[in-house]
Amino acid sequence: MIIISLCLLFLLGNRPTTGNQQGEHILPLSEILLYCNTQKFINDMAENSYMLDLAASGNINDGKHRKLLSMKLLMNKNNNQWAIIFNYEQDRACIIGGNHIRLYSPKN
Repeated sequence: MIIISLCLLFLLGNRPTTGNQQGEHILPLSEILLYCNTQKFINDMAENSYMLDLAASGNINDGKHRKLLSMKLLMNKNNNQWAIIFNYEQDRACIIGGNHIRLYSPKN
């Protein structure tokens, strides 16, 4: 009887939830700590919803982060918002961003 109860508990506890889910919506950039979705969704959100433009990009060459492929720094020069997009394997991307960016020139 205990084994049957544990099996039922395991099966019912691992059901996908379908009720009470909210649709996706755009948050103010200052409220986003880290958000992940498909690469297309993240790029469209950054460029079209937040009006961010590409400021820098680069490939990731690190043995510890093999699934991380590239990154982009995007900025909106009119309101000093910024975001960094990390592109991963299997069409995944994560974005982190904020306000009040200050730029500095690298020292040689």
